[in-house]
Amino acid sequence: MPIRAASAPVSWGITENIAYPAEYPYSRVLDEIAEAGYTGTELGPYAFLPADPALLSQELARRNLTLCSAFVAMEPGDRSKHDAGLDHVQRTAKLLNQAGARMLILSDEITAERSAVAGRRPEANRLSWNDEQWKAAEEAIRKVIEICAGLGLEVAFHHHVATHVETPEELDRLLRSVPDLGLCLDTGHYAFGGGDPVAVLEKYAQRVKTIHLKDVDAKRLEEVRQRRMDFHSAVTHGVFVPLGKGMVNFAEILKTLRKINFEGWVVVEQDVLSGGRDADSPLANAKACRQFLRGLGV
Repeated sequence: MPIRAASAPVSWGITENIAYPAEYPYSRVLDEIAEAGYTGTELGPYAFLPADPALLSQELARRNLTLCSAFVAMEPGDRSKHDAGLDHVQRTAKLLNQAGARMLILSDEITAERSAVAGRRPEANRLSWNDEQWKAAEEAIRKVIEICAGLGLEVAFHHHVATHVETPEELDRLLRSVPDLGLCLDTGHYAFGGGDPVAVLEKYAQRVKTIHLKDVDAKRLEEVRQRRMDFHSAVTHGVFVPLGKGMVNFAEILKTLRKINFEGWVVVEQDVLSGGRDADSPLANAKACRQFLRGLGV
């Protein structure tokens, strides 16, 4: 099976815990994903796309799109938040199952404390979970895997800037602690967090279930670090750019994926926020990224 390219609503500024831009209802986002040349999409925040499985399937089919996965954030390090988080997982996993998708992407929630040190690896590592929080996170993640297995879904964990699994050290600890957990490698977030996306892909080749292809502008990242911007300010500053315009070596990423016979989805993303750089041209950006990938044989 060839590598397949999908997009996601986040590239239109549709993200969790932020008001959605009114000019991009789900119908327009799906239209533009298809127009840009992608054959799949992620779900985006729950209920941005229709939460009724029949309507969701109808809307996707009209545009010849496949639902490939959904991103779900919870607070696994906090036992008091497990019930609410697992309810969210259950609800999303059920919708994915009914809509024919087979992948749930799990993440820790963004926190203000971690957002304030986003991208500054030593400072971020000093704010990692303590041992008891790591134990709670492992327990919650195992429950997520169990829930999803019952619905025919795999689970891949997304290391995310401004969360407790951002840095290479934190990702290593998580993957050691939960050996049956898959990985969603986000090339942009891993570079932002101080790591080498090519090296981590090679290291965890057998754990990678899906990829978020995202690029980072090296100059803006350095500005973000020097100015001590929080994560959302960094996104507004334009730290994430269209594929091929930043520091990530996508030729090596694709070469490695082919070497390991990767057969999943690559999801092209460019995190933007309304009013920030590149937020007013998501269709043009999506088309440019798709053309870039075609140049690499995808």
